Amino acid sequence: MFLFSQSISPTSAIPFAKVELQERARDQRITAPFFSGQTTSGFPISVTAETAKPDQDNPRLTHADELKANITLADDNVIDLDAKSAQINSLSFEVLLRGDVQLNSTNGYAFTTEALALNLNQGSARSDTKVTGTGPAGTFTAGAMELTYPEDGEKSRFLFTNGVKLIYKPQ
Repeated sequence: MFLFSQSISPTSAIPFAKVELQERARDQRITAPFFSGQTTSGFPISVTAETAKPDQDNPRLTHADELKANITLADDNVIDLDAKSAQINSLSFEVLLRGDVQLNSTNGYAFTTEALALNLNQGSARSDTKVTGTGPAGTFTAGAMELTYPEDGEKSRFLFTNGVKLIYKPQ
């Protein structure tokens, strides 16, 4: 059996849709941006997105689509975050995740909220919108959530407030 390849003309144009070229020329946009670093406490943190573009009115803000973040805390608790969109403030190092924000952690929590603020300097997170999910004790809903950890190296913890409802499932 013999395989023959088709000849390709080196002078032929790369196929791009004219609409896509016009859109890219009009909008400043980065495809597949990523950020990797450490919090002030030395926790590794990384953030990736499908696309990102600067805010037209505020140069300190960047808008991202399909954002994913990962933080490894001192107690080896790994936090994974996914969101449809995000707004990144380069001055405060805060990322506001929006649209079906999902958080999964290796210490047994998985929940969804509509908006969550992630501080890249501290590695902390908070949500002032309804949170629904599961944890080691069972399923829950809460009006707000905060990811905290003491500076002395104790374990990270989620603090749920504003009308917490827990359906306890003994193991």
